[in-house]
Amino acid sequence: MDRSILGRPFELDEILEQIGTEKTSPATPKWVLTGELESDTVYYGIGKSSKSQDEADDDARLRFAQHVEVSVQSIAVEQIAENKDRLDENYSYESLVSTKMNLRGVKIAERYVGSDSSFYSLIKYGKSEYHALVTREIQASLEADIRKQELAHQAQETLRADSLRHKIRMDSLALGRKQAVIDSLDRILQMEQSRQRQEQERIDLIKRRHADFLEIEPRYELIDVPSASIPDSWVHLSTRWNPESSHFRQIKTGVSLWLMSLETNLWATKSVINQGDISLKLQVLPMRGELYPMSLALGWISFISQFDAENEIDLEDDGHFSSFWENLDNEINEHNSAQSSFFVTSTLGIPQINSHASFYIDKRKISLANIWYPFPRNMGDAISIINQLDVLRSKAYRNRFNDAVQWQIGLRLIAIENRFATMIAYEDHEFWMLNFEFQY
Repeated sequence: MDRSILGRPFELDEILEQIGTEKTSPATPKWVLTGELESDTVYYGIGKSSKSQDEADDDARLRFAQHVEVSVQSIAVEQIAENKDRLDENYSYESLVSTKMNLRGVKIAERYVGSDSSFYSLIKYGKSEYHALVTREIQASLEADIRKQELAHQAQETLRADSLRHKIRMDSLALGRKQAVIDSLDRILQMEQSRQRQEQERIDLIKRRHADFLEIEPRYELIDVPSASIPDSWVHLSTRWNPESSHFRQIKTGVSLWLMSLETNLWATKSVINQGDISLKLQVLPMRGELYPMSLALGWISFISQFDAENEIDLEDDGHFSSFWENLDNEINEHNSAQSSFFVTSTLGIPQINSHASFYIDKRKISLANIWYPFPRNMGDAISIINQLDVLRSKAYRNRFNDAVQWQIGLRLIAIENRFATMIAYEDHEFWMLNFEFQY
């Protein structure tokens, strides 16, 4: 005999019951086959699980609770009716604290494991025994509630007897509490007003310090992608030129009206046009925001990623340039190389660093850019430095090194506001370009 259990109290019935339930009978019990048992004298709960015996036990307890719930409630209502003369008029079944004794003293009577490894559990409890148990518990709860009500009534009588003597003092205390609440609300209101004043002072300070920046409208173009702004002129055009090789890189023309602009772009490699696009942009949200101005534009672009060799146009050859429209028509209609995409672009002003942050996305690329104005107080946007990071999803727009991510930087100088600007930029990880922009 194991000496470790000597002296320990145990119930022989429970050990025998556990040993009995752990054995699987060769014959399948009736309650397993039928899935339910009906009896006038016994409550049953049959649980089943394909995972574990514990889960089957829990399911059996749930089924048992569902079977006895109505009876428990019926007993509770009956007991309340019998003691109604001792209870308050508004006392109801919902007021009873201990009304559901569903699982008290309930144990698993049988267990069974099927040939398909399914687990079964059975709970059974004599109805008369369970009713007697529930009745005793409900009676005890009712007696406790009745006692509480009697004590409450006694306290009310005592309070009424003392009410005249303490009325003035209680009224004074109530008034003091109300005044304390009012004072507390006043302090909260003052703190909120102080916070709002501080926030407004912070905004006013930023607006005063960066008033010159907040008056700047960002340009309608970053380095080689559009921003969310619209030109302040009817017609605008620009060209890119490589001073090292004396070759043209880009020719752009555009017209603008109110919140819309239409632009055409021709892109060249060594002055030979091999890409082009036409875009329509609508500014759906002009610059809005007192402290952080923001704008948003949506657009559509149709582009040719790569001209066919026979349709490429040499800008330095008058013969090729004169056949531009014919070659372009051939490229679009015969080679069916034109594609289209929607695009979104937005701009956000950040006065603390005198910068506009921009975002652009279409089918070809994703661009993030920052425009920094080093001298907004004295020169406004006459001088600005642009950093642009591009993620090129289309291989046709990558450089000859096939870089999918490119960083470009440019210095823009505006000689005549809304008329003429120039920019020198390092583009495509290999070229220094001069960009001339004209507006009319």
